[in-house]
Amino acid sequence: MATKQSAPRTEVTLRDLRRDEGDLLDALFAGLSPRSRYLRFHSPIPALSAGMRRALLDVDGRDRIALVAEAADGTPVGIGRAVRNTGRPDEAEMAVSIVDAWHRRGIGRRLVTAVAQRAQVRGVRRLVARVLPENAAALGLFRSAFPVLLSHRDDDAIVLVAVLDNAGGTEGWTITMDDILADLAP
Repeated sequence: MATKQSAPRTEVTLRDLRRDEGDLLDALFAGLSPRSRYLRFHSPIPALSAGMRRALLDVDGRDRIALVAEAADGTPVGIGRAVRNTGRPDEAEMAVSIVDAWHRRGIGRRLVTAVAQRAQVRGVRRLVARVLPENAAALGLFRSAFPVLLSHRDDDAIVLVAVLDNAGGTEGWTITMDDILADLAP
């Protein structure tokens, strides 16, 4: 009986996305299958629109953080981002995309962990991710990366909320009654 082997862990470098890297976004998007695009954007997206591209490149390193994972040869293989909620400055929405050929190599976990640490240093206490129920890989990733995670259904998605503490790391995340009550509010 053959045993299934997982893809080898690959060394990648994480760095900030720059505002002028539209070509990099295009390369990442081209590496996503139609299914991966649907799972990431919750809609069948055949191409990035000009408005979407502008929004994804609108980074400032504080309220809109984006980190790129690059292979040793400089090829972009993933991106993770957090965008601060203007109505609740201690909260940011998080998303991650890994090109299909690089799935199951630990890149998503590295990206979400690094983005969470960057966001936390900038005052974010809650990270929110909207994940389609059929996206088992993303659900597993967020649940394994964030020890304290709340979830609830919202229209077509599962909303995952990771609560960060103020200690500066992801190991000792905590949750308060205020956080629970905030998630129950409509």
